[in-house]
Amino acid sequence: MKSDSIDRRDFLVGTAAGASALAWAQTSEAQSRGPAAAATFAATRPAGFTPMTAPGRVVRVAKPGSLRRGGLYPQPEAAAQMVERALKELTGESTLAGAWRKFVHPSDIVGVKVNGLGLRNMASNKEVVYAIVQGVIAAGVPAANIVVYDQFQGFLNATRVQRSELPTGVRTAYHANTEVGAETRAHNQRTAYARVLLGCTAIIGVPLVKDHSLSGFTGALKNMTHGSIKNPEDFHRNRDGLNSRNRHIPELYAHDAIKSRMRLHVMDAFKVLYDRGPQDNPAARVPYERVMVSTDPVALDVIGTEIVDQFRTQNHMRTLERSGRGVRYLEHAATLGLGVADRARIQLVDVAMT
Repeated sequence: MKSDSIDRRDFLVGTAAGASALAWAQTSEAQSRGPAAAATFAATRPAGFTPMTAPGRVVRVAKPGSLRRGGLYPQPEAAAQMVERALKELTGESTLAGAWRKFVHPSDIVGVKVNGLGLRNMASNKEVVYAIVQGVIAAGVPAANIVVYDQFQGFLNATRVQRSELPTGVRTAYHANTEVGAETRAHNQRTAYARVLLGCTAIIGVPLVKDHSLSGFTGALKNMTHGSIKNPEDFHRNRDGLNSRNRHIPELYAHDAIKSRMRLHVMDAFKVLYDRGPQDNPAARVPYERVMVSTDPVALDVIGTEIVDQFRTQNHMRTLERSGRGVRYLEHAATLGLGVADRARIQLVDVAMT
């Protein structure tokens, strides 16, 4: 992997995490040798552990005034409080550690997939990432078993995450579309998934609420798919018909490389980008001051799409559907069993904090 990322030597740090770190390294190396060496891309869950799932349930926590002056970044304490409240509401647990134990086990290797494509002012905020890392540690996962990663170094830098600010042992990584494992197929395309993803047993996604010029919306599903493979550009092209993109995103996510590892999505909705995404567009970037959590990426993206359309309508713009960019891939994702796309079956729990 690239500098400031995990490699075998770098990851084998600390006796407490040694055994699971060795498993990480062996899995990553097996995946890199090819299909004959790695019979499956699926992660192995800790023995006896079944992560919580809540299909169709989305918790949205709002806290007015949680953004700092200037409206670009959240206040650290507010972000931590909002993430904790959202997790407690989703799980029904009374403590932060208890809530996170529903999703991660102390022997897990946990990846936190951020999104820095929109660069500094429209990236996953470090304040949210730090709250997630602290929660995972509270659940008993050693710091050396946690990695925060993205596609490119510039994207990771855009989140403002600093190794020096993370608990000692937590790693950061980027794969640059080159540090990948064995080739495989998703729909009708060949690809390879990032080694940093394959080396984890559990993934927490940190998506944003953004318009996308091609797919209409980019949120929980697309944060994981196009940010974790070697050739995302091939899955933006409509080589096999007008709607192939609507198949590519769900089928990349449904692959064992991603599906078997996903535990939770913590959507950073402190800001919303409602037009000309996914790169930042200050003219269409607005404060929203919310955090949303769900184990269901489809339901979460349905709500995210709804939010984008609300802002588009308020600003006298056509909805995504009327602009010719209806988010059809969510329907296909539902048919693959990835979540609930029917809005009438989605339970949105709104929580207001003061």
